[in-house]
This record gives sequence, C-alpha cells and structure tokens, in this order.
Amino acid sequence: MQKQNEISSPNEENQFFRFQVFQGDLDQNGKVQKTKSVGMAYLKDGQQTITVRLWMFVTERFYMILNRNDASRYLIMTRELNKNPNAKNKYFWNIVGSGIIDTTQGIVQINFDLLDKPVYINIHPESSAFSTHLPVPDFLEEAA
Repeated sequence: MQKQNEISSPNEENQFFRFQVFQGDLDQNGKVQKTKSVGMAYLKDGQQTITVRLWMFVTERFYMILNRNDASRYLIMTRELNKNPNAKNKYFWNIVGSGIIDTTQGIVQINFDLLDKPVYINIHPESSAFSTHLPVPDFLEEAA
C-alpha cells in the first residue's frame, strides 16, 4: 500500500491510513470500475499488517500480509486466540484468501477462498484519512 509521506509527519503518534474496499466490474479497457463500497482497510503508520473490515462480516477482521516470496502478492488471514496459556504462539493464523497488486490501476484484487466474486482495495489512502485525530480503532490495537 502506498502512503503519502508528505502529508504525514514521523513524529505524529497513531497515524492511520484508511483505504476503500469495493466491488467492481471490468470496463471495455480492462480497468476495474467501482460498483459498490463493501468495507474499509486500515494501516497504522510503521506497521506492515493491513486490517480489513467487510460490512457483510461486521464482527470479523481480516489481515493482509505481504507474501514473503513475492512482493506483489498478499495473504489474507484471520486469527483466533490460542486458549492455551502456556502456548508459544498467542494466535492461530488461518489463510482465507490471497491478493495481487495491480499498480497500473492502483488496486489490490482480493480473492477470498469461499467467495466467488473478488473485492478490491484502493492502494491510495483516502485523503481524509491522514489524521492523528482519528480515534484508534479497537481492532488495530490487537493487530500486531
């Protein structure tokens, strides 16, 4: 995801970036045209994990993590708390989809394993989302 550094300051705490998540159709030129907003994605400055919220799964969180072997691809994951207090890992991570970056269109195409239609994330944050005055979303505090 691209962040506009000229808008953010490295000294600001709780700098968040918000990205549109949408459905779209291909036009005659092969470009994705937004048809419906279906969620939002959030990235805390300095973090690498993007948190995705879809309106149809309002209580669920999905996490986008860059693929270690291919910087143009993402893994889409969920996590569940490990209930064993002596466990080495705090969470179980489950892969539920994948994403591929299309830099020419400025989107990431997300394909969930159980959904037939892809969703897209704009790689450019919303201009209104560059703020240290945004409240810290409760789900982002747990993301890292």
